[in-house]
Amino acid sequence: MPLWLVARPPLQDLPQHVAAVQVMAHFGDESLRYAETLQVELWRTQYLAFYLVCIALAWILPALTAVKVVLTASLVATPYALRSLLRALRSDGWLALLVLPLLWNAHLILGFLNFVAAIPLALAAIALAVRIRTEGFTRKRAALLGVLALLCFYTHVVPFGLMMLGCFVVGLERDVRAMARYAIPFVPALLATLVWALTSPAGQSTLQAASLGEGERAEPIYAPFSRSLAELPSWMLDVLPGDTDDRLFVVWVLLAGAALFWGRARAAELPQHLRARLVVVPLAAFGAYFVTPVAYDWIWPINARFPLLAAVFALAVLQPIGARVLRGVILGGAALLTLVSVETVATAALDFETETGELDEALAEIPQGSRVVGLIFDRHSAHVRFAPYIHAAAWAQAARGGAAMFTFADFPQSPIRFRDDDRPPPVPPRWEWEPQRVAPEQLAWYEYALIRGGPGRLARANGVEPVFRGPVWSVWKLPR
Repeated sequence: MPLWLVARPPLQDLPQHVAAVQVMAHFGDESLRYAETLQVELWRTQYLAFYLVCIALAWILPALTAVKVVLTASLVATPYALRSLLRALRSDGWLALLVLPLLWNAHLILGFLNFVAAIPLALAAIALAVRIRTEGFTRKRAALLGVLALLCFYTHVVPFGLMMLGCFVVGLERDVRAMARYAIPFVPALLATLVWALTSPAGQSTLQAASLGEGERAEPIYAPFSRSLAELPSWMLDVLPGDTDDRLFVVWVLLAGAALFWGRARAAELPQHLRARLVVVPLAAFGAYFVTPVAYDWIWPINARFPLLAAVFALAVLQPIGARVLRGVILGGAALLTLVSVETVATAALDFETETGELDEALAEIPQGSRVVGLIFDRHSAHVRFAPYIHAAAWAQAARGGAAMFTFADFPQSPIRFRDDDRPPPVPPRWEWEPQRVAPEQLAWYEYALIRGGPGRLARANGVEPVFRGPVWSVWKLPR
């Protein structure tokens, strides 16, 4: 997989996740000096499931490897979870192959690892809910469903919300007592949701964003319908420069459309009725894309999460395909599309690694436990979309310890935050995107600057000394 072809995959937020895992897994290591400026507050984050698994692995593996292992497991689990749901609905399990081309999507390239990891959990939970309705309620199934629902919530709230919608429509029936028993497994997850929403800053911001109203700190930002419609394909498979991804997406739509058009239910049995109910899930996700905000306060993106989820859950309600020739065409097309997608992404990842240049050499020049500021003038890549270098300072924190800026530690959803008695000056929104506006006198708290491109005004500041200068990266010692 492209994740393992290179040391650092070109996923934009990946450095922040790796740094957070490294800090939490090795917080007590005095040589890394994390405890001098940071503190761990797990209750702040809703991403507990993802982080706790990564932390446990990071005790025996490097933090980057631990994160890659968990992410790989999530990607591998997605088609299997979808197959489980398709089979529970008495459909063709092989239709799950249509999800493979969707695995390398815009959200993965952005580094939204928790969001990606929650998708197979949501699919598996709905599959189990369907089996409880069709094959009977047992304590084992109820316990497993409760665990899946809780894990899904503590991984990401958006797939969790659609999971709850799917499980709700599956559980609807006239027997109120049977419905009450069916609802028991969801109680822990619902209680966790309530506690998080009422007590954590991130939960309160999420509630405000979901209310579609004006908040105390910011107003939600909406996009016109025409703009949302035009941008919809870019939130699916558009991960590389050029139009290759656009062509792949068109082929995927044709394959999925053929499966939808020629699918036929085998019998008017209970799973068929449940499948019809579950159509509401992709429809709700598709509609949410147009009515929810683009962003609210620190939360971005909001509406862009839904097109991918709509596509994945739409695959879950595909009906069986009887014609052998058509099955072969769709199966072969999905396999070929997956191979082309993986090959193009793998090539881009290898090219990105070459483009990254001498980052390891630059990091090696930063003393362990240092306070590092990242000034990333050249944040984009010629090989992948978005800004894969924007969080490079987090690589320094993960590799060398200490503190870094820019960091997610100031965001409400982060499980780590700066200590009140020793922290850098707060930075304004989008600070990391405008290094040319950062004055040297604003960097007095830091000891070193990691720079890509530039170095801008820093090179002319008094007392600033270059300790490493390469073709792409440079490291500067700052006066204190």
